[in-house]
Amino acid sequence: MRLAEPKSGYAAGIVAAIAIAGCSGSEIGIETVHSDDPVIVLSEGECDQTCPVYDMTLKPDGSYLLNGVRFVKTSGVSDGGLGTDAWAAAEKALTDASFWLIAPDQTSSTQTTCQSGAPIAAVTWRTADGKQKTLNYRAGCGGPEGRILIPALRSAMQFDALVWTEDRFAPDGSR
Repeated sequence: MRLAEPKSGYAAGIVAAIAIAGCSGSEIGIETVHSDDPVIVLSEGECDQTCPVYDMTLKPDGSYLLNGVRFVKTSGVSDGGLGTDAWAAAEKALTDASFWLIAPDQTSSTQTTCQSGAPIAAVTWRTADGKQKTLNYRAGCGGPEGRILIPALRSAMQFDALVWTEDRFAPDGSR
């Protein structure tokens, strides 16, 4: 009987180790929300200059909803379609950046060295099964993943065609 006890303890230890390994313990900042509504959202905000301020939500079918706030090509809400390639490119950018593994808050509140006045971005990825995470990222604070991810998402979501403008604006937004 004494031999059975160590085997039971050993087996329990193996089961616990497998369970821990299977839980993706390195994923950070993930929550489970409603399923069957996958989206990728890119929101960019204020900076010391005239950075575009907007929110863009992309769906798997390539449809988007864009809210242009300030320093953008068109202010207000618009929608349209970019095609399924846009979703695939956005998912690839997130996957390449190891989105589920990177720290969810890369701003001055968690980083010791930050470049002041740099723009802030928030990226939310919600999968069809309800897995969701939001990355808050300030350029000049966060790691290299964000420096690569934000431009890749902009490209996938056709930022240059839909958001960016060469127009000159007054820093106070008066135009």
